[in-house]
Amino acid sequence: MRRGAREELERRAQDIDREHPDWNAREIERELESRASIAFSEWAQETQELTSRLRAVQRWRGAGVRGLEAKRAQLLFPYAWPVGERQRAELEPAYNPSSRPMTGSWRLFLYNCGPDVLHEIRMRIDGVDVGYAPFLGTARFTEVKWQSVEAIKRLLLEGVGDPKSSHPLLVEFVLAKGTRRGSLTGTLLLDAGQGWVGFDGGDGRLKEIE
Repeated sequence: MRRGAREELERRAQDIDREHPDWNAREIERELESRASIAFSEWAQETQELTSRLRAVQRWRGAGVRGLEAKRAQLLFPYAWPVGERQRAELEPAYNPSSRPMTGSWRLFLYNCGPDVLHEIRMRIDGVDVGYAPFLGTARFTEVKWQSVEAIKRLLLEGVGDPKSSHPLLVEFVLAKGTRRGSLTGTLLLDAGQGWVGFDGGDGRLKEIE
């Protein structure tokens, strides 16, 4: 399949997802056939299994900018990624973020930007458990509840002398109907006056949190 055709399908899938965020992958796939018939035909001949096409659609919609400004390479997320309040509002218009003026976010969310539902999600900051979710659907959020854990809250808010500090994040989960385990590791950047302001995946993926 031509590279240009694949890029056209990815771009159009993200356009459709922005216009119809409630549509599932099958509905987006049908609309792709209508909007980009030539590219879709090439793709369908190469990828004849419907399930494989639907997984690709989920990857494309999860990799879209959807309000998050970043370079293309930085949009190739793994299965999950931490975001702040304003970023969540850009991805989920029904969510109302705090009105406090700041560049970062005191609330932290884990966003499932991959093609699979995640199960048994366990989150740790500085080695301390800060949240668990039994499952997390695609394009959905769960909160990293660090402020509910007194030990980590005290460490982050009271024990930090430096206005900016780094904290390791570990997220572990199960996917592919329990047949595979995955993880997200990296470093969160905390600003004492602004909240969480960035995440470094340690492999070239570096994004602001806002």
